Amino acid sequence: MKDHVMGFLELIKSRRSIRRFEQKPIDRNMLVELVETARSAPAGANIQSLEYIIIDEPAMVGSVFEQLAWAGHVQPKRNPTQGQEPVAYIVVLADTTIKKNAAADAAAAIENMLLTAWSQQIGSCWLGTINRDRIRTILTIPENYKIDSIVALGLSAEKPIMEDCIGDDTRYYLDDNDVLHVPKKPLKKITHNNKFGKPL
Repeated sequence: MKDHVMGFLELIKSRRSIRRFEQKPIDRNMLVELVETARSAPAGANIQSLEYIIIDEPAMVGSVFEQLAWAGHVQPKRNPTQGQEPVAYIVVLADTTIKKNAAADAAAAIENMLLTAWSQQIGSCWLGTINRDRIRTILTIPENYKIDSIVALGLSAEKPIMEDCIGDDTRYYLDDNDVLHVPKKPLKKITHNNKFGKPL
């Protein structure tokens, strides 16, 4: 049991956003399984307004790719170039006639998908800076559905590094070897012991 728990903790800690992908297809059943894990996530009051569009046909994948923005701090150096693009997407939708604000529900569902994907050695990138108007048209999404975000998927072709940030600068950056570094605030800086301001 302890090995299983430690394995799961390592899975969570090792997951990074991936923006360079191998050009190998992902089995459709695996994509459906990602949606199944999203469906298993908590939803406020169990009001379930989320729906999902799986995109894995090459022409559709290409059309969606053109509507996405990547890695704001290091643009355009981490925009996926030809031969590094995602091979599939899952678009996360919220039916506003069921629930006006499902942002927290979507976040929980997406995190389930990201972790499940990584457990299968599939890299992912959660994208919110997207051309929603064009995506709505391309995918014929009805107006009552809010396009929350898109999860880009593919086997990872890079290995970003997580590290403690220096000061308050959390901007990710590329080193001289084109490796992406992802600063995170140190645990002791963000964790309080029993009351605010008391350190661990």
